[in-house]
Amino acid sequence: MKKIVSFALLLCSVVVLNAQNQIGFVYDGTVYQNGDSILVTCEKDASHIDAISFRNQTSSVLRDLVVTMNEVARHGFEAWGLCTTQCVATLTSTPFMMTPNEEFTGFVIDITIDPNVEDPYAVYTLEVSNGTITCAVLVRFEARTVGIDDVLANSRVKAFPNPAQGQFGIGYSVEQPSVLAIYDAQGRQVRQMAVSGNGTARVSNLPAGVYAYGIVNGKQRGPMQKLIVK
Repeated sequence: MKKIVSFALLLCSVVVLNAQNQIGFVYDGTVYQNGDSILVTCEKDASHIDAISFRNQTSSVLRDLVVTMNEVARHGFEAWGLCTTQCVATLTSTPFMMTPNEEFTGFVIDITIDPNVEDPYAVYTLEVSNGTITCAVLVRFEARTVGIDDVLANSRVKAFPNPAQGQFGIGYSVEQPSVLAIYDAQGRQVRQMAVSGNGTARVSNLPAGVYAYGIVNGKQRGPMQKLIVK
């Protein structure tokens, strides 16, 4: 009887896991899954964000999907409207569908950024659901100065292994002395290292979680990448 109960619990866990991974969130070439955190940057004069898409990771049609955004925190940065099949001035979208293995790229977030705020940001939970399937990620939006410089744009970083456990390295290639920074799911900087030229930065004792890392220059950031620490 104990074996039967254990098997039933395991089967239930697998079903839940599969349901949670039926929708992927795509940003900057990386697919994020249910429970992950994403750092999204935009220009300080932006009025909308269309850089996030959704991927149907199943062999079935997913119908009546609705996107909902719930505010966690914000400062000088506000999301106020969503577009899927049509645009609405609310944080709950109109329904849409995705065919098997389709990537839905028609999702747009209308935003307002206060030009008088020095470091505008906002944190929202971004949820896609049709009542049967519900997948959600935590998204931190940040506004950067228009015209990020070529030094940041041309910088290259790569964590290995990723996912990591215990110690890991981040290989880097920068054109001038810079800072390699690691941010937690709430966008707080947890590590920073001075880097120059080409090399590898060693990192240890980082708590388990999902992080973003990249090259920074003052208050500007280069492209951020996802790092998982188990």
